[in-house]
Amino acid sequence: MLACLSGPSLAQPLPVSPGSATAVNPGTPPPPVEAPATVLAQAAQKVGVRRCYQAINVVSSRTFLNTERTDVVLDWDRQDPDSAPFFSLAGLEYGQNSAVLSLTTTPVPNGGCAILAERISSAPMPCKDVARSELGGYHANTLVKLVTVYTTPGRSRETVTLIDAPPSCVIVRRQVQFGR
Repeated sequence: MLACLSGPSLAQPLPVSPGSATAVNPGTPPPPVEAPATVLAQAAQKVGVRRCYQAINVVSSRTFLNTERTDVVLDWDRQDPDSAPFFSLAGLEYGQNSAVLSLTTTPVPNGGCAILAERISSAPMPCKDVARSELGGYHANTLVKLVTVYTTPGRSRETVTLIDAPPSCVIVRRQVQFGR
């Protein structure tokens, strides 16, 4: 299970865990639906998302942990909300710091969900300092001038992108989980 996104670390892992979007086997009853833990989960439930609801609830409850204020912007297929992608952007306020979570879920034919989660934040320091303090063991790859993508073999579906924006650093933590 991955760590939460709050606290002193600037480039923390996103909370997408392998169990958060597992497939439902035909003939097996789906797991019980937990009560919405966040404004994002409540909104997804309200618009009719059922198949990927559990993934949205798990990811958002961990990401929203220790926030002082949150709000969301959504887009979904109003004709068939449970069979189409669900797009969300959540604003996260942590005291003097803010971040956004972009979360996209898509139902897949076997009953699971594909998930794309991106947490975007900034640090008041150069990206080389963020990389040195937070990304030990990661491999750096220059994407374009001032943009470096970091990967680690143990997390093949995760990247951390640092964008130099002096005097700050924009941090994009991205994880993908394909439906199973």
